[in-house]
Amino acid sequence: MPNTAILDLMKLFNTCAQRLEEKGITIEESSDFQACEDRMNAIGKHAVTPMISSQHNDLSADHAVWLILRKDGVDIGGVAARHDTLISETLTSYWARSYGRLYKGKGKLHAEPFATRACDEISGQVIYMGEFFIAKGVRGSRHLLSLYTHLLFAYCQLRWKPDWLYAFIRADDARLGYATEYGFTRQYPGAHSWEALPKGRALGEYLVAIQSGELLDMARFIHHHPSCLLGVDSLRSVE
Repeated sequence: MPNTAILDLMKLFNTCAQRLEEKGITIEESSDFQACEDRMNAIGKHAVTPMISSQHNDLSADHAVWLILRKDGVDIGGVAARHDTLISETLTSYWARSYGRLYKGKGKLHAEPFATRACDEISGQVIYMGEFFIAKGVRGSRHLLSLYTHLLFAYCQLRWKPDWLYAFIRADDARLGYATEYGFTRQYPGAHSWEALPKGRALGEYLVAIQSGELLDMARFIHHHPSCLLGVDSLRSVE
């Protein structure tokens, strides 16, 4: 990654961190996975999906992390990220194989009748992001969500230098524009076709993603046009 790209990412991270600090919010990095899950439970997130749960995975501090949001010394939210390498298998085959184990038979994907899917372009060094949660008492600002996710993107890109970053969001949230608010540039509707829908997952989830080159372009653009990082703080109408 060119030095200019690294600087742009550092500036993006710093811009997001500064704007969060203006709201009294700081970020804590932690790889104490069980402790972070307990902290999230304490502020209202009572379940963690098995893809990044310490109960289902032997997570490495070198390849997974939690970023905890704190305000006035109190936890108000969090998100987790995990680094995977997908060279010899597709993303969809990886899901089909791992979900059967993680959900212990209570969640199963339909076998796809075709060999490749659009989302299988996500390959190489990939970052899965999940467990994004904000405590109920501090919800309501789309700016907060956008700052937090862009900071996470910059952090992951600087730490792991991935080819892709991806996550899942509910279809209703995608239709409300949250994928764009978070900073994702790709959306794949109906990424999962469930034969058995596990608890905690929803039909019609969107896979959302951003390719590393697109993230570098975004970081460069935001550096020159920082006002474009944040738009209207609530969605009142769609025209």
